[in-house]
Amino acid sequence: MRVTYNPAIFNVSDLAAAMGIILTPQDSTTAARWQNETPYVADLIGQSLAIDSNSVLLDYGCGIGRVAKELIARHGCRVIGVDISPQMRALAAVYLDSDRFFACPPAMFGHLLDRGLIVDSALAVWVLQHCFKPADDITRIRRALRADGRLFVLNNIHRAVPTLEKGWVNDRIDVRAQLCNEFALLQEGAPAVERTTPMIATTTFWATFQRS
Repeated sequence: MRVTYNPAIFNVSDLAAAMGIILTPQDSTTAARWQNETPYVADLIGQSLAIDSNSVLLDYGCGIGRVAKELIARHGCRVIGVDISPQMRALAAVYLDSDRFFACPPAMFGHLLDRGLIVDSALAVWVLQHCFKPADDITRIRRALRADGRLFVLNNIHRAVPTLEKGWVNDRIDVRAQLCNEFALLQEGAPAVERTTPMIATTTFWATFQRS
């Protein structure tokens, strides 16, 4: 049976609904994961990417800016968020309330790339697993990075594509392999179970790549 891609699942009504979509309970609660995992993910990113107050980062699939907010607070960097959901982007502006951040839709981001936009580093946290054609998104991220720029990815091992007919579907696209086709793999691992949940630790991976 053919299925229909359904990005509307990310169209949320308020902050609480957004948080529930961004970090589903998964053997815990959204609130506990938000508090425990956010600084841990920021630690991983800080260890993987060279970030300072002059850095411009791309947060691809930024949601409401959960990770961007933490990185700006720690490093004083600037972050360009990209997200498919208008509601998430609107909530991000309120959640961060920072002149070091803005969010735009993928189409606008594509226009900025056509005009020569370049960023220092990028992150994609639990987003490529949901993209309709992840190869297109990976290529877009690569275009945005400077010649030696790095990309940090945190992602499901298996795909979870939102559909109208069957909910979340694994279409068996190997996102890690597609990333390795576009970038040089520098480092990878699994999230620490004590900083997340047993389910997350066994079903996801993180990796650092470099534009070659």
